[in-house]
Amino acid sequence: MHKLKAFTLIELLVVIAIIAILAAILFPVFAQAKLAAKKTAGLSNTKQYLTAVHMYLADYDDRFPPVQYNRLFDANPANPDQTIGNLLQPYMRNLDILKSPGSDITADQRDRSSPFPSNSVDPSYRRAQFAFNMAFKTDYGLNFQYYGRMGRDCPTLGLAFFSLGTSGSAVQNTAASIFIVNSIFGRNNNGDPIGGGNVGVDPPCRFTDGGRDTFPQLPSGCNDLYTLNGWNPNNPLAANVFGHAWPYHSEVANVGWTDSHASAKRISALSVGCDVQGNWGGTIFDEDAYLWDLD
Repeated sequence: MHKLKAFTLIELLVVIAIIAILAAILFPVFAQAKLAAKKTAGLSNTKQYLTAVHMYLADYDDRFPPVQYNRLFDANPANPDQTIGNLLQPYMRNLDILKSPGSDITADQRDRSSPFPSNSVDPSYRRAQFAFNMAFKTDYGLNFQYYGRMGRDCPTLGLAFFSLGTSGSAVQNTAASIFIVNSIFGRNNNGDPIGGGNVGVDPPCRFTDGGRDTFPQLPSGCNDLYTLNGWNPNNPLAANVFGHAWPYHSEVANVGWTDSHASAKRISALSVGCDVQGNWGGTIFDEDAYLWDLD
């Protein structure tokens, strides 16, 4: 009769120790691979977004889409508000493109934290309201001060707000001009993103060191400019610490450039050529290096 042989306690502990060591080695590798995959998927979304923009340009006389129609936040067909993400849907046909894989915020959270959650409006346009909320809370914010300026106090137009897309011919260096970048809507007390992304982002600087205003003119008929108050470097927990741009991928944000290429950039590299101060108190000291304007 054969005796059954079993592991001794020492042998069992050795095996457990080996497994623990292998896990400690492999888990960080898996985590890095997962982060890299999310960044790659985010770049793919960025590229698809840009492709839709250029298809829109071809159909609308070489003019970029506005950031948002009228800031009513309501998709009611009687006077529907729309954002750039909604205007691009005929070319995207996929709301998921507007969400960064690096964000954990769900579609339901974006919808519920919007000014008009889709379940709070008339059933006849709840689908349209949901689409608006996803586009308004997009993780890819437009560089709207240069590409889709929004005026406010527009009495001759009979509107409180009005946005106009920039002409494609106004852009001088498309390969070095930021069009969209990963964005956030808000942050909690710990600094974590909440509510989703933001349809627009502000650039870090506005004036050159010679005092020239680099922003395009206001839309005709408007008396004031709508802003997100620039970058806020003095408040590291502010939603606009980077003008509502956000590094979803370990200090890295996916950027879509006006010539239609996409790349990953460290958030600190987005302000090159610019002395960042709160509410645009700094200046653009190197216009050739600055990445946000049309030149």
